[in-house]
Amino acid sequence: MSEKEAVRNDIPKLPLEEYEVPAADFESAAGIMNEYNGSLDYGVIGSGQAGGRIAKSFWNIGYRKVLAINTAEADIRPLEIPEKHKMLIGETQGSGKNMDVGRKATEDAYQRVFDALKLLFGKVDKIIITVGFGGGTGAGGLPVLIDIAQKYLQMLGNADYERDVIVLGAMPTAGELRGDRTRDNNDKVKQSVFTLAQAGKVGPIMLIDNSKIESMYKGIPPAKFWSTINDTITGLFQTFNLLSAQQSSHTSFDAADYRSLISVPGLAVMGVTRLPEKDLSVAQALQDNFKKTVLASAADFKSAKAAGCIFAANDKVLNEVPMDIFNYGYDAITNLVGSSTVYRGLYETKSSGIRAYTLIAGMKAL
Repeated sequence: MSEKEAVRNDIPKLPLEEYEVPAADFESAAGIMNEYNGSLDYGVIGSGQAGGRIAKSFWNIGYRKVLAINTAEADIRPLEIPEKHKMLIGETQGSGKNMDVGRKATEDAYQRVFDALKLLFGKVDKIIITVGFGGGTGAGGLPVLIDIAQKYLQMLGNADYERDVIVLGAMPTAGELRGDRTRDNNDKVKQSVFTLAQAGKVGPIMLIDNSKIESMYKGIPPAKFWSTINDTITGLFQTFNLLSAQQSSHTSFDAADYRSLISVPGLAVMGVTRLPEKDLSVAQALQDNFKKTVLASAADFKSAKAAGCIFAANDKVLNEVPMDIFNYGYDAITNLVGSSTVYRGLYETKSSGIRAYTLIAGMKAL
């Protein structure tokens, strides 16, 4: 045997040689891509009837990395999303508003859910979990879903994987809150997620106060109630994602601003105010908006850690309205939220009038 042959035969075979280094981009196994414009790539998990409805609203505006979960076939079957985006879990037909049933069903489906995220989501920047706080499946399984989502994001290599999970919770209507079990569920799940948020172990908690909406907006027909609210919520959410990916010749709310704002733990609220071109009382309108925002529950605005305020107006307004009017509006937000950072944006749009979009993050409950 030659010297060269001896050296070659002595080189050990290393175990890692049998494996390939995965690609930097972890693609969805099903080849799914989101179909919206925005600076962040989201995955959405909707659990329970309310959560599934909100997930469907996200689907309607181009969010394709969606998974709807339910213990009741009768609730998940009507969702107009592809079957591979639906998952029936549990051993019973529904949870009967029993959070223990919902939690156990989600725990038993832990690996199925994780595998579904690999199939449908691939690489994402953040995951939104949508649930109803008064039900059994969504409310009961929420802590488990938060853990699954965080484990998934950690596997992807997200540095801030805990805060990259956002909870979008629909609170019960006034009528639903008259039921003892619904009210108890709502109180328990709020307490549990508020505790996580206080410890910085999850991202923003966005509450949809359906009881407040029901009392303020009297003209919504029953057949359109849920779709009107859910489509408004998801549309507002996407507005910030969209504008953060757009350049502005005036003031840009850029991707870094958006990422910072959407990563702050604590309660968060979003809203929109529309002003006619002749009405320049921007500051007062923004303050009024805080009282009627569709995502707000009782929150201490002074405890906010960050805020975003974006104005959108047409070319006529931007050429006629003094800049100090908009600056006065920004100052109004600063006054309302105390000493927190306020990210600003001013964009041109074709729509008439002025729209002010607000996102307040990092608040404590009153």
